[in-house]
Amino acid sequence: MHGIFVGVDAGGSRTIAALARGNEIVRTVTTGAANPNLIGVDAAASSIDRCVMLVLEGESPSAIGIGVAGAGNERVAADLRASLSRRFPSARIALCHDARIALRAALPEGDGLVLIAGTGSIAYAEIGAQTFRAGGYGYLLGDKGSGYAIGAAALRHLFAAMEIGSAQNAMLAELAAHLGANDRSGALARIYQSSTPVADIAACAPLVLRHADGGDELSTGIVQRAAQGLFELIARVTIRSPKRALPVVLSGGLLRQRNALTQRLEQCIAGAPLDVRVLASRVEPYIGALSEARRLMAAS
Repeated sequence: MHGIFVGVDAGGSRTIAALARGNEIVRTVTTGAANPNLIGVDAAASSIDRCVMLVLEGESPSAIGIGVAGAGNERVAADLRASLSRRFPSARIALCHDARIALRAALPEGDGLVLIAGTGSIAYAEIGAQTFRAGGYGYLLGDKGSGYAIGAAALRHLFAAMEIGSAQNAMLAELAAHLGANDRSGALARIYQSSTPVADIAACAPLVLRHADGGDELSTGIVQRAAQGLFELIARVTIRSPKRALPVVLSGGLLRQRNALTQRLEQCIAGAPLDVRVLASRVEPYIGALSEARRLMAAS
C-alpha cells in the first residue's frame, strides 16, 4: 500500500513513533511519556504531537495509528482523538488502547492474549468478537508486576535499610546511587519532588531485574512476586475464555528481552493448568499501530 504512515506507541515512560512509506519503515523517534491518566489529556496530546512531528521531518502523513496507555476510557480516547485531529487535520487517525497494538504487532489476526509489563501492567485478549482484560487499574490500585510495582518494592527495602543504617546489599547501594541520595530524606525528596514520580519509580525496575539476573536474593524475591502478579492477570483472562491453546504475547519494556522476570513467569505458566501457548517472538508495538493506520486507509 502506498502512502506515508505513522505508528505511535504512547506509554507511561516513553513514546515511540515510526514512519513508514508503504510497508517500509524509514525511521523511528523516541520521546517522553504520554499516558493521559498520569499527565493529563492535553499534556499527552502534546507529547504525541511532538513525537509525530519529529518522526515526520516535515512530511505529511496519510494516516496515523496510535496506541495509548490509558485510552481504554472512551472519554479520554475521544478527547485525545479530537485534539490530535486538530493537530493533523489532513491525516486519518486511528486511536486505541496500547494493549491492542501490542497484541496485533505480534499476532496480526485471530484470537490471542497480550500481557504488557512496562510502567504499568495489563492482560488483554481478543477472542472472536469479544474482548477481555485484567489489570490496568493504574499505579494507585493495581499494576501488579509492573515497572512501578517492582521499583516501589525495591524503594521500600531501600528506605527500611536506610532507617537502620544499613544498605550493604549491592542492589540497594546501586539504587541509592541511581537516586543520587545518601539518606532516606534525600531519596524521598528525589521521588516526591519529581514532576514524573511514577515514571521515575518504574525506571528503577531494570536495575532490580539486572541484579535478579545475577542471583541477588533480595532482587530475586521482588521479581518472583512480580511474576506471580503478572501470571494472575493471565489466569484471570483465560479462566473466562473457552479458547484452547490461546496464543500469549509478552510485551512491554520489562518483557522485551528474556530475563529473570520472563523466566519466572514462564515457570508459573508451565506449572499451572492453563491452556495457553506463549509466543517466542517480541515485536515492537508500533508495528501494530502502523497496521492500524494502513487498515484505516484500506477501508476508506
